[in-house]
Amino acid sequence: MCAHRAMLVVFCLLVMSLTLIQAQEKQVSERAAALNNALAELQKKPSDPVVQQRYLEVFPRDYKSFLELFDLHRELYDGVDFIRILPELAKNHDAEVGNLLVRLSKDAHWEGDAPSYLQLATATYAGQHTKTFVSVIDQLSPSEQGNLITFLADVQNHSAYGEYQDIIDHLRSLGKGGLAQRFEEARKRRSQQPHG
Repeated sequence: MCAHRAMLVVFCLLVMSLTLIQAQEKQVSERAAALNNALAELQKKPSDPVVQQRYLEVFPRDYKSFLELFDLHRELYDGVDFIRILPELAKNHDAEVGNLLVRLSKDAHWEGDAPSYLQLATATYAGQHTKTFVSVIDQLSPSEQGNLITFLADVQNHSAYGEYQDIIDHLRSLGKGGLAQRFEEARKRRSQQPHG
């Protein structure tokens, strides 16, 4: 009888330990919770500039923080719902969205999932708000500009990537032929690389 009672106590302790471990694993960081809450509020009031501003304020400000939330095996892995909304916020927050996307993309490199959504969001923004995009990337060092352009050009199928061509076309229409040429050269270099 004592052996059964001891086994029961051990079993109960094991179950309680596993429950505690699961509860700890499900807790999200303060940053992830704040971003989740801001997105939920934004989904309720998508046109509210104040709600949009709050969302932008809690969004990661650099690529390292971005990956800490959205990279593989991270709290908000994938991040598509969090990232794809950014270009839409530029209607009311043009410069802030541009600064955010450029700040993230200048250090980025292509990978699947969150970085690819960042790439598309940045290209979409750049094609729609090219004048502001140019004013932001003009503040970058030449190497940061080069990395950003390479990141945006890093796709396998440019014929299905109209956003990139939009950037080039709008740069030319703004008289930024030299910058447009850099985008074209990056696309050419990428198209000559093996796919995979």
